[in-house]
Amino acid sequence: MRILLKKRKYSLVWALLLACLVGTSQAMAKDRYEVFKDKVPAGARISVPDAVREGGSSEKSTHYIYVQPSETPTRISGLSIPIRENPGPGQYRYITFAWIKWGGEEIGMQLGVKNVKGNAPGKKYNYTYMAGPGKELSGLKVDKKVTGGWMVVTRDLWKDFGEFTLTDVSFLCPTRRDAGFDNIILGATQDAFADVAPKVLPGKVAAAETVNDAAADSISLDTPVEEEEAEQQVQIDWAAQIKAGGFIMYPLYLLGILALVITIQRFFTSTRGRLAPKNLAEKVNACIACKDYDGAVDLCKKSSSTLGNSLGFIVEHRDADWETVCQTAGDMAARDIRSHLSRIYPLTVISSLSPLLGLFGTIVGMIEAFGLVALFGDEGGASILSDSISKALITTAAGLVVAMPSIAVYFILKSRISNLGSQIEMGIERVVNAIYLNKKTE
Repeated sequence: MRILLKKRKYSLVWALLLACLVGTSQAMAKDRYEVFKDKVPAGARISVPDAVREGGSSEKSTHYIYVQPSETPTRISGLSIPIRENPGPGQYRYITFAWIKWGGEEIGMQLGVKNVKGNAPGKKYNYTYMAGPGKELSGLKVDKKVTGGWMVVTRDLWKDFGEFTLTDVSFLCPTRRDAGFDNIILGATQDAFADVAPKVLPGKVAAAETVNDAAADSISLDTPVEEEEAEQQVQIDWAAQIKAGGFIMYPLYLLGILALVITIQRFFTSTRGRLAPKNLAEKVNACIACKDYDGAVDLCKKSSSTLGNSLGFIVEHRDADWETVCQTAGDMAARDIRSHLSRIYPLTVISSLSPLLGLFGTIVGMIEAFGLVALFGDEGGASILSDSISKALITTAAGLVVAMPSIAVYFILKSRISNLGSQIEMGIERVVNAIYLNKKTE
């Protein structure tokens, strides 16, 4: 009796495990649609039946689609698959596929669509994914160059192209040599094809598998390349990132322009010629030694500088009290130096304010990012959060880009003005000594 109970117990456990496995496989089947995975799906058709050949992008693949350069692309048609932001039953959002190019520079995959709503972003790219320099093909570029091995690409279809219904898939191979396509799978979530592809990255290509050029030339056109270790590549579109920085970028633009204007103006006005012309004090001393006081005054007036104004005052009032003349000339020079320093002070304000504005923009972006997570939950995966955070951090980076040169320029100009101020002080001292020591000796 006990043996029978044990047998029934084990049978029940195995039945439950089998039911879980079946349920999991059915759930995955509902969450994804295989446009091509070793074969064309039921109800669809391929324009070139001989294009399906043995091999594939991985050890698990048995067949792939082989394409030769042609003006008429090979096409899988007979589809009617809704692409939606929040997929329901029979609807999808993400896509993964693998492609390879044996020679040549470009490869592409174009989606046939219907039921497009509004000004969808897919119209801009003609609903085409491509890789290469873009000489023959146009579309959404997922990589700048075609590698020598199978590239696995994972994309957010709705984010790239908007809402539409997929009707067919065309395989583009515009230039010599041949190309292969494999594992074209749609998913309601990214986890639906976790067994065949990595998740979407914020950059271009989710993963790329490469071989060297010599190995690529030796590949048989009918035999797949052996799968190698995936190398993730992230290429950042800085122009798009800066544009996505939001309204905080505008005051940062303004601060950057203001810092540039102040820098250019101060570099042209806080110069040796404006403050302490070279050899001016020596020339004035030479005139004083010859008792040519009028010539010394003319030299000071022609120089039109801080040092020239102070020395001219000393020479013109040489008969006044020594202490009064020295004090007044020193005050004139100090006042002019302070004026130059005050005009570069806004650079310190900019260098302090820019990072704070950038941090504020990042905080606002983080609030929006976590708002998206609260709205979509686990549906968008980590990609929604990471992409939003990367855009939010752009404002902090922009604030630092404005602040660092501003503070550097401030200290450079301050050092220059301080050094010239010391030279003015020494020039005044020489002329004062030349005039009043001569009087005492006389």
